[in-house]
Amino acid sequence: MYAEPRLAALRKRLSDDGIQAVLLTGVSNMRYLTGFDDVFDPMINAACLVTSEFARFYTDHRYSEAAEQAAEGTPWSVRIPAESLYIDACAELHEDGISELGLEASVPYGRFKFISEQFVGGVRVLDHLVEDLRQVKESHELDRVEAAARLTDRAFDHILGFVGPGKSEREIALELEFFMRTNGSDDVAFDPIVASGPNSARPHASVSDRIMGDGEFLKLDFGARIDGYCSDMTRTMVIGKASDRHREIYSAVLAANRAGVAAVRAGVPCKDVDAAARRVLEDLGFAEYFTHGLGHGVGLDIHEMPTLGRRSHDSLRVGSVVTIEPGVYMPGFGGVRIEDLLAVEEAGGRVLSASPRELIEI
Repeated sequence: MYAEPRLAALRKRLSDDGIQAVLLTGVSNMRYLTGFDDVFDPMINAACLVTSEFARFYTDHRYSEAAEQAAEGTPWSVRIPAESLYIDACAELHEDGISELGLEASVPYGRFKFISEQFVGGVRVLDHLVEDLRQVKESHELDRVEAAARLTDRAFDHILGFVGPGKSEREIALELEFFMRTNGSDDVAFDPIVASGPNSARPHASVSDRIMGDGEFLKLDFGARIDGYCSDMTRTMVIGKASDRHREIYSAVLAANRAGVAAVRAGVPCKDVDAAARRVLEDLGFAEYFTHGLGHGVGLDIHEMPTLGRRSHDSLRVGSVVTIEPGVYMPGFGGVRIEDLLAVEEAGGRVLSASPRELIEI
């Protein structure tokens, strides 16, 4: 159902760039291009070979039955090599008279070197060939992202009844993961970030055995995964009663979040969205404590195109899913991040994260 239009779009890109064939090995790119469900896992040994004439999916015997069932009724033919799929794919390309092959820029160097040695012809590195197509989500993809966002909201509501003084970061992270997995998540979208007190001043703190105390920030960054598609949300709260300093920092980040959300609209340069949120923090005297870009695309991967940052060359497109996640991180004291997930539409950004944004005291 999904393979033919995606293949057509890829083939147009190949034709426009004068490329005869492309060999794809990135799992998310292969999953997107084939439309196969229940075939891919992080350990799969596979490749997709596409020309204007054919689409071949190579894998080994562990995945043969699942791949052949998934390929029924699609343009994909399944190949099960006896030994190396890269050797077989390159040999078949030689037999087909293909003299130039494109590879993803993300391919590991060792794999790139091996394929280049096997292929009789020129090899070109292609940057964001499939990733660019993946920016614009089809309706069924958006449905899956929205389902993941709803489950993430449910997990946050659940965890509010679990956190409190005496709980460790690790206990909270495990509870979040357990809730999401037992309520329909294929997997977590990424390892949850649970950062309390001074740890919350680290944008991507590792989960520790630290016991949270009264009067501290607690930052939770987590997401579910439904049918392969991710969600991403961050909320920050205070354990106990918030001080004036807590409220000052939180209010600044919330204002920046709202400015960023308001700036989201199809066609807007991503750096302008970043600037809208960053200006708020500059005006409030917190600019030096916002140390990362405003957001990123979300889909089959938790970080994908486009990038929302000061140096971004991307623009927002209808159908993209992006995060808006300003933060203020004050070493020794703590940090706040408020992150929402949005679907980009012509008139603006539709917020998919429904959890409360107001400061919560536990």
